[in-house]
Amino acid sequence: SVYGVTFVGAREQIQKRLKEKKEVPEDDVFACASYLASITLKSLGEVFSSAQNIMEWLNDCALLISSSDNPVTWTTPLGLPVIQPYRSKRTKVVKTVMQCVTISDSSDKLPVSSTRQKSAFPP
Repeated sequence: SVYGVTFVGAREQIQKRLKEKKEVPEDDVFACASYLASITLKSLGEVFSSAQNIMEWLNDCALLISSSDNPVTWTTPLGLPVIQPYRSKRTKVVKTVMQCVTISDSSDKLPVSSTRQKSAFPP
């Protein structure tokens, strides 16, 4: 959605409020929250269709840029550079007698993570 909320997130927020109000029977809260979440997300998409289109365009740009193994970068109106440093990570689990330790490598030499580049744009 325009605000970055997922269906599940919207449903959980609405479900919490319905439980607080105690005006909907407990057995109906989940179904009501699901229905209200779908209507809410649909209406947000309609009201903020231009913002939604811009977000989709930015996501498409991020995927194109990162597919060539480049991070998404831009300069703010104040002239400040922004670089999204999201790269794929290599992890290795080392098992010892006492515990398991996960070691992760997030070197600049690793490929750019397209998924993280795309999701890093603010909603």
